[in-house]
Amino acid sequence: MTTNRNAALAALSAEQIPVAEQLLRGGIPAVRQAIDEQNTRARSEGRAEISPQPLLTMAEELLPRMTLAAWKDRAVTLRAAGREAPLREMRSVVAGASTVSLDDEGRELVGALREALDSRVAALRVAWLARVVTALDESRVAEALRVAAKPPEPTARIPADLAVRLAETAGSSMAPTLDEAQWKDLLDAVINSPVRRTVKPVGLPAEASPELLTAARHAAGLVPELARLLGLPIPPPPGPRRAGAVAARRG
Repeated sequence: MTTNRNAALAALSAEQIPVAEQLLRGGIPAVRQAIDEQNTRARSEGRAEISPQPLLTMAEELLPRMTLAAWKDRAVTLRAAGREAPLREMRSVVAGASTVSLDDEGRELVGALREALDSRVAALRVAWLARVVTALDESRVAEALRVAAKPPEPTARIPADLAVRLAETAGSSMAPTLDEAQWKDLLDAVINSPVRRTVKPVGLPAEASPELLTAARHAAGLVPELARLLGLPIPPPPGPRRAGAVAARRG
């Protein structure tokens, strides 16, 4: 949808339109690039170059208006899409509202989008936790762990009481009587789960293979109780995450 952009362009004078179109393509950098390309052609053809500053001043004056128009088009499209609107795009547009000089219509749009986003995220969290509980109730422990490891959005967390239940169930399931393949499957699920550091396996499978023992040793840094079972030093808890590492993971 380009309704707001078209209306904004239609309200401009003829000399403003080319600058505004570049702003819509890529902001001030796009205007600078267009000026550089035009001056490069002028030099090659022996014509006089244009002065960048008047156009850049015009671009800076037009930027808030064009940014708002582009933001409105995205917001209107998402509002019209309803529950079919991609959550990532909704988050982007709601967050982007803080960088735009909103008018009354824009404030109404961001309010509606924020409400819709919060509602959908809440519903996804409820459904996610319900899947974890159902899997536990049906003794599908590895599945419960794997579901818990995939929250519907980055800020979702397993409630404390459910986390305790999940860790205790996983630990009691990892018993010496369990088949080695099943024990290894549970270990893999625990390693990637949000409760890995609180899981306390009852014991290793009887006559565990060298491959399983190696896997358990490698996992001891993530599941500290494994170190005790293997007679290894208990690893220290992880230190605080570095900001750069978190940013790299998000990227």
